[in-house]
Amino acid sequence: MLPLPQLCALWGCLLTAVHLGQCVTCSDKQYLQGGECCDLCQPGNRLVSHCTALEKTQCQPCDSGEFSAHWNREIRCHQHRHCELNQGLQVKKEGTAVSDTVCTCKEGQHCASKECETCAQHTPCGPGFGVVQMATETTDTVCQPCPVGFFSNGSSLFEKCHPWTSCEDQKLMVLREGTSQTDTLCGKSRGEWV
Repeated sequence: MLPLPQLCALWGCLLTAVHLGQCVTCSDKQYLQGGECCDLCQPGNRLVSHCTALEKTQCQPCDSGEFSAHWNREIRCHQHRHCELNQGLQVKKEGTAVSDTVCTCKEGQHCASKECETCAQHTPCGPGFGVVQMATETTDTVCQPCPVGFFSNGSSLFEKCHPWTSCEDQKLMVLREGTSQTDTLCGKSRGEWV
């Protein structure tokens, strides 16, 4: 299957050939209009009027707050995106005549979708879980259960699981084994702990 621009050009040639007995082929920065190859408008511009046998295509720059990213024959430019503050968004990069505004989320939040239309709070890793990957502007926190020998006794956006205290290294007895949520409790005897 041919891409749409080539398919349109092919049909244009066929229809022109039927009526005029010839085929007009335009360059990739032109389009066929009334039997003429008209120039497309450059990025940052929009179409005012098609070319004729006597005049070139008339284009006009996009207005403030608008953009056109590609060579085109659009009669209107696209509006720049508005970063909705009440959705947790802020401007990452201002739009230009040839590019749209890029939004990102405020600190402590990440984009809830690829399009970044809304934001979601970063999820902390709870007790018994440690951070494997900290949240970014586009991804949430990645947590994993603490393996045997490690614990986490609080919620955090950045802390990994901590290793249990080694009672042996301190020449102490284990009074209580550690869990995924608590550290090992060490002491000299049952009545004394550290």
